[in-house]
Amino acid sequence: MPEEESLERKVRKLVVQHAEIRRLTLRLDDDAKELREDLREVKATRREHTTILNERGATLQEHTARFDSVDGQLRSLTQLVGKVLDRLPETPGGA
Repeated sequence: MPEEESLERKVRKLVVQHAEIRRLTLRLDDDAKELREDLREVKATRREHTTILNERGATLQEHTARFDSVDGQLRSLTQLVGKVLDRLPETPGGA
């Protein structure tokens, strides 16, 4: 009889361990699902931000090109004004 009780005790212990392992496994599965969802959200956000950043980069390049063009025109205009001023006769009396 003691042998049967020992065997029953071992079986009950194994059943409890099995239930605990199953519970932990299900919890781990839930955690993994949650992490996958979070990762999907992070990737979607990263894609959105990358798209916005690329658009802003294109706008920045556009504005830089415009600025360079205006800067070049301003330099040219400044040189022309300088040449015109050089060609003006000096006013009498040196003023």
